[in-house]
Amino acid sequence: MKLDNTKVLYHCGTLSYTKYGLVTLFCWMLWGDFCFTIMEELVPTLMPVVLKNHNASNFTIGLLVGSIPAVLNFVINPIVSTASDRTRTRWGRRIPYLLFSSPLVALFLVLVGWSAPLGNWLAQVAAGPEGNPATVIIAMLAIFGVGFQLFNLFVASVFFYIFADVVPKEYMGRFMSFFRVVGTAAGVVFQKYILPLADIKENIPWIFTGVAIIYLISFTLMSIKVKEGDYPPPEKIEKVSILGMIRKYSQECFSIPFYLLLFIGLSINTTSNVCRIMFNLLFAKEELGLTIGQYGGIMAAINVVMVFAYIPLGWLVDKYHPLRIFILGGLLIIIANVLGFFFCHGYHSFFAVSFFVSATYVLQGASGLPLTVRLYPSEKYGQFCSARSMVCSVFEIIANAGGGKFIDIFGYRYIFVWDFIFTIIATVLLLIVYRMWKQRGGDANFVPPQRTLKL
Repeated sequence: MKLDNTKVLYHCGTLSYTKYGLVTLFCWMLWGDFCFTIMEELVPTLMPVVLKNHNASNFTIGLLVGSIPAVLNFVINPIVSTASDRTRTRWGRRIPYLLFSSPLVALFLVLVGWSAPLGNWLAQVAAGPEGNPATVIIAMLAIFGVGFQLFNLFVASVFFYIFADVVPKEYMGRFMSFFRVVGTAAGVVFQKYILPLADIKENIPWIFTGVAIIYLISFTLMSIKVKEGDYPPPEKIEKVSILGMIRKYSQECFSIPFYLLLFIGLSINTTSNVCRIMFNLLFAKEELGLTIGQYGGIMAAINVVMVFAYIPLGWLVDKYHPLRIFILGGLLIIIANVLGFFFCHGYHSFFAVSFFVSATYVLQGASGLPLTVRLYPSEKYGQFCSARSMVCSVFEIIANAGGGKFIDIFGYRYIFVWDFIFTIIATVLLLIVYRMWKQRGGDANFVPPQRTLKL
């Protein structure tokens, strides 16, 4: 029997989709995610290497790569997120932020890539042949890195919010499985074909430049092609008072125990991985003796396998609820870190341990965003995402610099210990959230608790 692709079958708010329309939506958003993921891989992967090449300490790396961006996220994210919830334009409430920010993200990405050549040139001009360019280069990396993180906050926040606005909820788990498949495929491309080029230092500026151009063109096209629906008018604000708005925001988001525990649990879970994100490549390179190319090859091979895991996971997340799958992932991550600490000593053991760690994180990768869509109030989705992001930023401000100092003291192998400790804490908190969720109706009858206050 021939399928009718002109029949409206799927709905999200005021949006209606045929089969063809839903497939088209998925394709544009997944293509945008592919380019976005490659772009986001650059700074946390290569910036620590560039900084280490100029004798920066691990504390400095943690400060620049993690803590400073977390401070920016704490300040900017709630403003952007809440503003996007209230924005009403003919382009929608999320798309304008993506279109405005993407060119500036690309610009600062290029400048980050060229920090070393520019720093060398500036040091020569200012101090002559006797000048020490390392300090200048680190300063330029800090300045351009902050610029990149600032404008990427607009994109990274709002891009994920748009999923809840345009994707039918009953297909969110499956969309996220495809989303993770594409993101993983982007990681394979980055690790297998782009990252090995960084073994030659002279290639690094061109890597940043090429990725920035591809990202800008592709993400702009996606932003034009994806259409948002109509939204009800935003809640009226009776008077403009900054303190009153902060009070209202804080009480709506942080005075409900269910959400406060959820925010803290998810944030500590994110914090658990900061040392691995910053230092996994340096662990493989400095302690195990792998080249950047070998590291990239291992990560690419693992991600190829992980691609196939995401497809059935989308169905499992929709069927068994993302909160359950997320907690299961945490329990397995604890085991993976024990194995990593004791048994990772060379190329083959690093391959095996990395495979197990990646397999456990796939569960949380597939369930993380569907979890927020199912648990947050939809009309204030961006606001509640930003509240969680603020809590996460507080932990990351401390954890990134603290994680760098922790690694300075104990060594790169202790990335496993860091992850082990914080994942245990996060999983315990999320089990408490799970119990509260069950008490409020669970799968069938859960209604997001809310507290709405007037200014």
